[in-house]
Amino acid sequence: MPELPEVETVRRVLKKDLVGLVISDIEIRYSGIIEDDLNYFINNIKNKTIEDIKRRGKYLIFKLNEGYMLSHLRMEGKYFYVPNNSLDNKHIHVIFKLNNGYSLLYQDVRKFGKMSYKKEDELYDTNPLNELGVDPILDTNIDNELIHSKIINKRIPIKSILLEQSIITGLGNIYVDEVLFSAKIDPNRPGNTITLEESNNIIRYSKEILEKAILNKGTTIRSYTSSLGVEGNYQNFLNVHTKNICPHCKNTLTRVKINGRTTYFCNNCQR
Repeated sequence: MPELPEVETVRRVLKKDLVGLVISDIEIRYSGIIEDDLNYFINNIKNKTIEDIKRRGKYLIFKLNEGYMLSHLRMEGKYFYVPNNSLDNKHIHVIFKLNNGYSLLYQDVRKFGKMSYKKEDELYDTNPLNELGVDPILDTNIDNELIHSKIINKRIPIKSILLEQSIITGLGNIYVDEVLFSAKIDPNRPGNTITLEESNNIIRYSKEILEKAILNKGTTIRSYTSSLGVEGNYQNFLNVHTKNICPHCKNTLTRVKINGRTTYFCNNCQR
């Protein structure tokens, strides 16, 4: 599934193509993608100019000349920027017709993706963005002690905590495994056992790993492959996720389910 580096890669490609274009019409084939009333969504986005494309966590933020459109790709959401009527299939659920003869198509095999419209004063003060934690890439003044205080108040596994998005946002299944391996922390450990030093290492490696993944245009693995003509290479740098042998101690890696998510770690290196 697309995580922060993949979403950032999509953002950069879309921004290059879409800024300055007008959304002249919208066709919604599956209403479950849209979190708003359909007429409200269409009326607030139709005939608006795309001025910028931003990101917060795993959310794409389309800045319009009036308000914003939020988009979350969830498991398998993809965008395609193509000439009108040049691509169609049963998994394309939203079509944004543009004023240059092209369309922005939203495809989602599993139909889990979400879109919504936000007014200027709603963007960061309402759900979902107001519930997100710090973004390791965007936020430069992270209060490490505050992050730690939130982690130690939870008794669930640290992997589950990091997947919640409410303390640190942008980490998904793949990158949580990689961050915890670099920080030498067993993903099963409850949050209330994590020390301040370990919490600081989680923040440090979240930033380092996500930055490296962005440089490599994300990870192309399993269900996530890039649309827009971009293929990620970070799968070549993964240490534990989908691997069998620990790159440090050469022990066989452990593979378990934590809250239903397949998790890889080394029970020798990670404590």
